[in-house]
Amino acid sequence: MELNEEFSKLSNRIDNFKEKVKGERATINTFILPFIRLLGYDDANPTEVKYEFTADIGIKQGEKVDLAILKDDRVIMLIECKDWRVNISKADVSQLYRYFTAVTEARIGVLTNGIIYRFYTDSEKSNVMDTKPFFEFNMSEIQPTLINILNNFTKDNFDLDNTRSIAIDLKHRGEVKQILNEQLESPINDFVKFFYNKIKSQMAVKDFTDVVKRAFNEFVDEMNIRELNGSDKQNGIEQDNEPNGSDKQNDIEQNNEPNGSDEQNDIEQNNEPNGNNGQLAKLKLTNIRVTMHDGSVIHHHSGIETYLDVLEELGLEEVMRVRPNIVATEQFPLVTKGIKRGKFWVRGTNGFSTSDRIAELEKIAGLLGVSLRVEQVEK
Repeated sequence: MELNEEFSKLSNRIDNFKEKVKGERATINTFILPFIRLLGYDDANPTEVKYEFTADIGIKQGEKVDLAILKDDRVIMLIECKDWRVNISKADVSQLYRYFTAVTEARIGVLTNGIIYRFYTDSEKSNVMDTKPFFEFNMSEIQPTLINILNNFTKDNFDLDNTRSIAIDLKHRGEVKQILNEQLESPINDFVKFFYNKIKSQMAVKDFTDVVKRAFNEFVDEMNIRELNGSDKQNGIEQDNEPNGSDKQNDIEQNNEPNGSDEQNDIEQNNEPNGNNGQLAKLKLTNIRVTMHDGSVIHHHSGIETYLDVLEELGLEEVMRVRPNIVATEQFPLVTKGIKRGKFWVRGTNGFSTSDRIAELEKIAGLLGVSLRVEQVEK
């Protein structure tokens, strides 16, 4: 079985079992050791994995890091573990920082609660761990690009001498993505002028700023949809290129969503024949109607607003506890940036179809043990 399939299985295992896992030791055994095995290291072999590895620091003796990964009798990774319910803090980073400094041979420090993994190295000063990770991911969001990166840290591929260059490359790529993310939200003048000068616009620069922002958002949404569907078709809808001047887009009602995106991904295809020549019936816009456990109904013209209201009614903090890949206190990566609700970021507003949102609401309801009736309705 390929590595991405194995990681997907572990991701599902975490989602299914985490409510039954309590404490740091259980988190290590159930979530973190399987992760280490997927990287090719034998956790039953003391020459590859050492538990509570001693990392003495000056006058502080007996300091122990939870796990140390070895290759060819050299320590290559230090892993500090936390209970999956714990939000990793700056104090935890400081703890790993001390261990990393003591074990100068290690080039990689990992801080994890079994769901969130943060990888650190010493890209700025030799033998001194950076305060910011060069790579971070959530086990609830397994993507092919993630597997490609993790391949660098498998037993077969890990190269201690080449680690720093890999880490610096990943770090800079992350920084570039962060800059792009910032421009997506609020483009600076130089960014706007680049496009302004390229296309030789006659608009006022201040007006062109909004054009760039909207175009950037639309571009990201379109890329996200292509990634989710594996082609340029949007949720199975092919573009109609017939020369008669008609366009299926004319049959699609546009809806001004709060995040500036349209509802093309809320279009469901009716696969029943139209009764004339066996061709498919017209496309239709769909929406969500949710009956809560207390009998109240949430139903807006916008499926996204319905989805968001239901999550807020369930409690965003509670949803984050069971689905950290959907609700978080930090903004999601570029293609799944989500929308802000109070102190939380909520994913599912971009690149999700009606059926995607319905499936997500039903999954969250199951994890929280509440009863919801989620229906797909036509607009």
